[in-house]
Amino acid sequence: MEFIKSVQHWKDDKDYQVTHIEIMSTNGVASCRLSLYSNENVQILSNVYVNENYRTLGYCNQMLDYIAKNCNYRPYTLVYINNNWTNEYIKRIYEKRNYIILTN
Repeated sequence: MEFIKSVQHWKDDKDYQVTHIEIMSTNGVASCRLSLYSNENVQILSNVYVNENYRTLGYCNQMLDYIAKNCNYRPYTLVYINNNWTNEYIKRIYEKRNYIILTN
């Protein structure tokens, strides 16, 4: 599977540089965002999405492999998980990759 990325540079309200990297499978069924803030040593993974018809086919893992190989800009990756709607399978994917996991 192939992925493309779009790199966007922004400044936040405190004039800090923010880089958002949008990553998407070339067939458009999987996507996510990495955010890099100039004052932090983590990259923040968010908006992880795989179309419901393609889940359990490895798209998420392949996308995270792509990030590890092509978008590993900071020593740590942080991801927020809402315990009310995130299943254990997804949590284990992030744990195996040693991501920093924040929960509600």
